Parts: sequence; C-alpha cells; structure tokens
Amino acid sequence: MYQLLPRSMQLAMALAAIFLLSSCGLFTTEYNYNTSRGGSPAQERPLYEEENTPPEDSRDTREDEEDRDTEIVFEEEDEGPDVPIEAPADDPDLPETEEALLRKEAVDYAKTFLGTKYKLGGTSPKSGFDCSGFTSYVMKQVDIALSRTSQAQENNGKKVRLKNVQPGDLIFYRRTPLGKVFHVSMVVANKEDGIYVIHSTSRGVVIDNVTKSSYWSPKISSARSVF
Repeated sequence: MYQLLPRSMQLAMALAAIFLLSSCGLFTTEYNYNTSRGGSPAQERPLYEEENTPPEDSRDTREDEEDRDTEIVFEEEDEGPDVPIEAPADDPDLPETEEALLRKEAVDYAKTFLGTKYKLGGTSPKSGFDCSGFTSYVMKQVDIALSRTSQAQENNGKKVRLKNVQPGDLIFYRRTPLGKVFHVSMVVANKEDGIYVIHSTSRGVVIDNVTKSSYWSPKISSARSVF
C-alpha cells in the first residue's frame, strides 16, 4: 500500500520517520542506561581497569649484618642450657709414664675448679676465669707455661689429630673455618662416646662432651699437646 502512494508522499513519510527516530535518541552516542534513567552521560572507560592493589609490602630496610667477629677474645656465646656432665672415669689402660702422670695431675687440678664462675679476662679462681685464663692457670701448676690468649695458645706445643687427643691436650674453636680462635678447652678423656673437656664457659667451669654438643662440635678447629 505504501508503494501506491505518490512518490512525494513516500518521501515525506520517510523524513518524518527519521525525525521521530532521532528525537528518541536511538542514533545518539550519549544514550545509555544512565541517561535513559535521567543520569549524566557515561564517561569513557578503558576496557581493563587497574586493580585496587594495596601499597607495596613494607620491607625491613636494615641491611643484613656482616658476619664479623667483633667479640673480645675471651668472651663467648651462650652455648645452651646448663646440662651438667659428670667427669668420666679415668682410663685404667693409660700407661703410668711420667708424661701420663703429669697429664693426670693437670686434669685433676683442673677439676678442683668445677663451678668457678666465668669472668671476662679472669685469670684466677678468686676473680673467675675466662677460657684461656683457666688453661694457663692450670698448666702453670704443672710447670707448663702457656701464652695468655686462646689465639696465642694455639701456637704453643705441637699439633695433634683430634681423634688422638689425650687428657691435658688443648682443643681450639672457631666460628668459621677462616675465623679467629675464640675459645680453648682442656681434654679430660677421649672415650668411645666422645671427647670430654673441661673449660670455663658462660656457665662457669664445666665438663662437656664437645663431640656430642650441637654448639661446640661444629666449631672444633684444632688440637695441641703442650706436654
């Protein structure tokens, strides 16, 4: 029927339809759900928005402390809870040579100071002992002169293998293989279940099985005989 109308009438109807459609906003780019409900025109938004992420985790800005050995020579770390160990029995198979008797004398004398307090730089039972002050004091009793510090004592006498140490021998300790000596102890007995030593520690003068100690064992560095 539309096609039966005159051409001028068809053109007028087409123009009217276009006008009506444009007035409804169907061809405007500003039409959207918000404008249809009386809202403001939608703002242009990117396809992906940045996440609302929290600020970067706060980091500890302190630099790791260098592994430097700044302790005073005689000062030592807390080597753990106080677990007293009884002195092992003397080895009956040890030959009674003059050297063996001298070693026994040194160890027996050292045991008389069990429980003596630790004192940094101490060299006598009255004031207290540090590690090297203790070994030098005991050895002086058997007429063996030792250097004053644990580092210097490592140069006294002759080197021995750890597995061959005897009562009276000295064992030295380092925190790292290339670090300096920071502690010295005296062997009490070398048994199948470990090496027992007597030494002045933060717990005072005590006997420890150093080869079974999680603190001392990894720090054992060398052993010396001064007899």
